[in-house]
Amino acid sequence: MTITRKPDNFIEMVIQSVELENFRNYKAACAEFVPGVNAVVGANAQGKTNLVEAVYFACTGRSPKISKDKELIHFDRDNAYVSVTGARLCGRERIEIYLTRADNKRVSINATPIKRLGELLGVLDAVFFSPEELKIIKEGPSERRRYMDVAVSQLSRRYFYALNRYHKALLQRNRLLKTGKSLKETLPVWDAQLAEPGAVVAAARCAFAHTLAPLACEAHLFLTDGKEALALAYEGINGENEKENEAAILDGLARGFAKDCENGYTGLGPHKDDIQIKVDGRDIRVYGSQGQQRTAALSLKLAELEVFKSEAGEYPVLILDDVLSELDASRRQKLLERARGIQTLITDTAVNFPADKTFVIEAGKIIGN
Repeated sequence: MTITRKPDNFIEMVIQSVELENFRNYKAACAEFVPGVNAVVGANAQGKTNLVEAVYFACTGRSPKISKDKELIHFDRDNAYVSVTGARLCGRERIEIYLTRADNKRVSINATPIKRLGELLGVLDAVFFSPEELKIIKEGPSERRRYMDVAVSQLSRRYFYALNRYHKALLQRNRLLKTGKSLKETLPVWDAQLAEPGAVVAAARCAFAHTLAPLACEAHLFLTDGKEALALAYEGINGENEKENEAAILDGLARGFAKDCENGYTGLGPHKDDIQIKVDGRDIRVYGSQGQQRTAALSLKLAELEVFKSEAGEYPVLILDDVLSELDASRRQKLLERARGIQTLITDTAVNFPADKTFVIEAGKIIGN
């Protein structure tokens, strides 16, 4: 499959600026980005990753590095603030996030506080890639589910809310299974609570994987000069529609009743989903080299950019954190070529690539740009 791309200088959504207070090792900082390639450079442990992490955090409401928001607050402060401004074809957006050690984060969009985090998703989109993203390929199914959840949630608030409802129902059902009390009477109630959002989650993941597969294959062929063929396959409930998915989940839960009671946990549902990833017909998790696994992970991210373009109408910002040094010269060049026409934030120890603007980071300060 060949992707039809915009001209090299065509850029739609852009992150214009980020403002930080007490975020990670930044006490106060502001950066204004340009369309094209923005290089964020400096020695290790100076704050390069922290700067681009803040952008991603504002776009998605979550850090790509840690799960506890309070760890983002400067070590000797009690609160932090992140503001990101961006422009889309539909207009200008400003996201502000307030963090305190005492309370949950507060988010405002264009100066209006939001009540639910799902309202943030899709306002400004971002795709993040770092060497740690190899977990998508190398580790267990939970990492591939996380990958799908982060991507699809940005594209569909309905999915985000359904996923949250599914996890809450799953937690309650598993708690009930562990008690072993009145299961025949009470478990069907939670089966129904699980099946409805589970059907939405399964359908969206299946559709995402189906769209992603040929795009990832094409990206992998591009990165490897046609020497390797990548194939993806969704492994989970995949009915023709949500109604079929819901029926399949209910049927599976009923058939697995005895086993679930014995094990004390729910054995069927989207929490067991996976994506099978093969290169040249072999399971890359088992048989792939480190280089093949890295290229496969990068192919997934490049394909994700195209899914965003197809679904949202604009490319997201692409964040490449300490990635180029991990690639050989050929694949580094191909990655940069593929990023043309997409606003890209790249962290590295030096500018060894063409950049439209450079930010020099030293000890939590932007000392040159």
